[in-house]
Amino acid sequence: MKKNKLSGGRPSAPGMRVLVFLRFMKLTTILLLGACLQVSANAYSQQGKITINTKRMQLAQVLSLIEKQGNVRFVYSNDVLPNQQFVAVTVKDETVERVLSEILRNTSLTFRQLDKELIVIAPGATVIQNIPVKGKVTDSKGDALIGVSVQIAGTSRGTITGADGSYQIEAPGSATLVFSYIGYLQQQIAVNDRTRIDLVLQEDTKGLSEVVVVGYGAQKKVNLTGSVATVSAQQLTARPVTNVQNALQGLVPGLTVLSRPGDVGRDAGTITVRGRTNLSSPGPMVIIDGIPSSNRDLAALNPNDIENMSVLKDAASSAIYGSRAANGVILITTKKGTAGKMSVDLNASYGIQSPTRIPKYLGSGDYARLYNEALTNAGKSPIYKPEQIARFENGSDPDLYPNTDWYGQTLKKNPTYKDVQLGVSGSSKNSMYYLSFGYMNQESLVPYKGSNRYTVRLNTSSQVLPILNIGANVSMVKQDIDNNGGDLSWTELNRSLPTAVARHSDGSWGTVNGGVTDGTTAKNNVLRILDEAGRRKDRDFTFMGGLNGTLTPLKGLTIKGLASLKMDYRTANRFWSTMPPLTDFITKQPLASTQNKINEMQEKWIRQQEVLLQAYAEYEKSLNRHHTRVMVGASQESNIYRDQLTGRRNFPVNNLGTVGAGSSNPADFSTEDKLTDLTAARKPNGTYSESWAMRSFFGRINYNYDEKYLLEANLRLDLSSRFDPDYRKAWFPSVSAGWRLSEEQFMKDIKWIDNLKLRTSWGVLGNQNEVVPGNYYTFLTTNLGYGFDGVAADGIWQVRGVNRQTSWEKVYMTNVGVDATLWEGKLSVTADYFIKRTEGILLAKNFPATYGIEKVAFVNAGSTRNRGVEIMLSHSNRIGKDFTYDISVNVSKIKNTILSLGDDRQRINSYWIEKVGESVGSFFGYEAIGLFRDENDVKQHATQSVATRAGDIKYKDQNGDGKIDANDRVVMGNDVPWLNYGINLGMVYKGIDLNVITYGVSDVKVYLVNEASFSFFNGAGVKPYHLNRWTKDNPDPNAQYPRLLTSADGSHNYQNISSFWLYNGAYFRIRSITAGYTLPANWTKRVGMKSARIYIAANNPFTFMADKRLTDYDPEMASGRGGYPGVKTWAAGVNIKF
Repeated sequence: MKKNKLSGGRPSAPGMRVLVFLRFMKLTTILLLGACLQVSANAYSQQGKITINTKRMQLAQVLSLIEKQGNVRFVYSNDVLPNQQFVAVTVKDETVERVLSEILRNTSLTFRQLDKELIVIAPGATVIQNIPVKGKVTDSKGDALIGVSVQIAGTSRGTITGADGSYQIEAPGSATLVFSYIGYLQQQIAVNDRTRIDLVLQEDTKGLSEVVVVGYGAQKKVNLTGSVATVSAQQLTARPVTNVQNALQGLVPGLTVLSRPGDVGRDAGTITVRGRTNLSSPGPMVIIDGIPSSNRDLAALNPNDIENMSVLKDAASSAIYGSRAANGVILITTKKGTAGKMSVDLNASYGIQSPTRIPKYLGSGDYARLYNEALTNAGKSPIYKPEQIARFENGSDPDLYPNTDWYGQTLKKNPTYKDVQLGVSGSSKNSMYYLSFGYMNQESLVPYKGSNRYTVRLNTSSQVLPILNIGANVSMVKQDIDNNGGDLSWTELNRSLPTAVARHSDGSWGTVNGGVTDGTTAKNNVLRILDEAGRRKDRDFTFMGGLNGTLTPLKGLTIKGLASLKMDYRTANRFWSTMPPLTDFITKQPLASTQNKINEMQEKWIRQQEVLLQAYAEYEKSLNRHHTRVMVGASQESNIYRDQLTGRRNFPVNNLGTVGAGSSNPADFSTEDKLTDLTAARKPNGTYSESWAMRSFFGRINYNYDEKYLLEANLRLDLSSRFDPDYRKAWFPSVSAGWRLSEEQFMKDIKWIDNLKLRTSWGVLGNQNEVVPGNYYTFLTTNLGYGFDGVAADGIWQVRGVNRQTSWEKVYMTNVGVDATLWEGKLSVTADYFIKRTEGILLAKNFPATYGIEKVAFVNAGSTRNRGVEIMLSHSNRIGKDFTYDISVNVSKIKNTILSLGDDRQRINSYWIEKVGESVGSFFGYEAIGLFRDENDVKQHATQSVATRAGDIKYKDQNGDGKIDANDRVVMGNDVPWLNYGINLGMVYKGIDLNVITYGVSDVKVYLVNEASFSFFNGAGVKPYHLNRWTKDNPDPNAQYPRLLTSADGSHNYQNISSFWLYNGAYFRIRSITAGYTLPANWTKRVGMKSARIYIAANNPFTFMADKRLTDYDPEMASGRGGYPGVKTWAAGVNIKF
């Protein structure tokens, strides 16, 4: 039998062969075990044996050999170790003590072991012992620095400074202490038998010590040649947020977060990096602690667990991730333990929420008047009499002529938000740990609905041997979304009329609309549906675990391995209750149309499992001014997905909790998937599954000369089971270079330039996510497809077309950038210009109607190009001793162009068009040039419709043929915010701090239709916006709204897609305002706290919109008819450290 190979040959089933995967696991395990056993044999404790055979070697080199073979670390001063002392030693299987005695015999040195791993070497007359060392660490202004790492050089022993900057540590008198703190230069201070060492750390104004996490490693920021943006933990946690995505908005140039309004647990924004490129909205690849993750994982991540975040934007930084990096990469490292005593961080906040904006509808009196006007405009008779309108307005008969505020009665007032996060970190002798617990409760604006999220994370790191570190990262997230009522239909809410009764005075549900019985409005009463129509429970549970190891067998050589398992379980249970008919308030008879006779339950289960095995080795070598780093590695990833849908009808009562309690009659089995918000529609009482796998090989070379001239090259090979074996291999290379001009001799006299670097890069990235598993082979389905003698029979048929040649979408990106730090770090500038060209975009190929298959095959046919500029300016300074401030501005502007659509020049989809030469997200329709002033204006203009009258929308005759038809449609705007900007401000005065984050977009449109903008659409109401309409008394051709008509009479205005219904989507939003106060250290110290901060915060408190016509919607809402509103939050909280 022919064997299947990943790189060639046709597989007998989709996906990778399980056998290959298991062999890979087995081989990796054997290699790791072998390495560990070898290390254990050679690196035993001091009770083990040392073997050395040398006739002439420097004493320092011999000590280094002993460290490698024994589980020890030596502490000594270079001043006391003879530089020219050579020793000859031949020992075999001797103890460390015997070897040390031998090599130090002819010197004036002695030694003493102070603990299991620490041996001190000192002059013979020295009394070797640990001494208590204490002190205080401050900055150049004398302010205490909290959390400074204080470590004994060459060991893992250390501590951190407290709230007042003080520390205390037991250290040998001859040891060296290493002081390090983010944003400050590291300093090493010899103890020299001193018991007190106070230190002033100097700020790293040039950023020389800042380290940035990149793919499979970390680099100094000054040596980066790619476009990488960093986000600090402080930026994410200074205010209460429900998810990481929304917290990122406005912080990074080139990173666009569309924070579409959504209900609790479903409000995560969508992220794009450097714009949309493949005709859809693909997000970046997310890596959490080295494990590929999803947008859902990012949304559920506790922001307080994040140590740092890097956004890889160009090909040079992203190509190391190959096939899934076409849209950028977000790298997240969670917190690790800190050296020293255990510390506890408590962050808690409580807030209330309210809509940023909700649709505004006129009251029943105005509604009745305007409805009469709409009927009159259509040549019909008014239906509301003056006395009826008067009763609407005076409220004399609310059971027949109400003035119902449906939004006011439906949405919950000030739903609450609670968030508690507890983090514990510390270390023992050879281990460090970080443990966190989180709980967030968020009530919905929809009554009876809320979300509870629980998070647990444990990160550990243990130095089990001098050259081997073993770590584990484990996290669990459980999210429960409970809706103890029926689903709220936003469409029905927006159609609910002020003339319809919500509840009558006797407590019964409303059945009257405008003085008469109305069974339709009674049946669709959203308040009744919320109370009686059913319930839903969603349960999400995610486990992510990783075991990692770091082996350093030789100086400069590091070998790292990672094995991870991610499991995701989701269930949704929905019950639709029976409801009795309502009693007509007027006739007291039952209304049969308001009854729901049959109840139903559906339950959907989703299970996903992802396994990753990864290993890479890195070798670093410096020779004089030349510095080289080489990294090579491999990974294997597998993904298995499965879901199941079950459902039945006719339950004996409405409070049963399992599907099996429904009717056993096959006729009562569910026939339609009603849980399509979780997955695509599935066949009830069946399962769906898919699997895919990927094998990768990757490498990187870094070279710099004197940290002045920088070069980097990356290469990755990916093989994915999503593609046919003959087309699944792809290479992703990148190269980049940098020149630090500030290090040149001719720049040394320019004192105001701290750091100046030019960089450029080119590379290739890939995207496989648009390809569904199974695209390259025949995709079959089963169902009742045939009939024999009137009896339905199961059949099997092909539903998806086959294209074996389908392959990767590829992105070719060129980037030129500059980084500058000026005036002793007071001003930082980062600017980039990029060209991002996407080739091989997957398009559904056009086939004739005789093709005969439901879903056509995809082909790699499209291409787009993005050209963009990104600028980030940051300024920080101090005024006097107590006041510091910082301000940053980021801007990104992108120009997108569709270059090819394969055989097509354009493709129209609803409001949008994809057209060669235009941008992704372009609206397509008729250009409105105002309204017809009068009937003479209608006659003189090109023919539009037989229904066109004065006051209707006037369209431009683009081709001048005297008639308005499809040939007059043009591109009329875009729904993608190609211009984004953020302005962020922070200031601190003594213990008071204030932070403001803002975000804005421009050059964007939103298309609002149906209930969102049309008057009386399908029976809906009218808005204050409609008052500014064209009328016979005010025939203004520039009025905000055409003559009033119902949706049936005004189809010629409403059904034609035109620029009249395009609104300026530009806005400027105060994303958050946070004001805090840090209590004085002498206060908190009395109650056992390191520090304590109290704060108040507001999210989305103010929004300024460019369009003044219609302002009752959140500007981040998607085009369409409206939905869940945006939310603003007012909260108070505390940050306490123990």
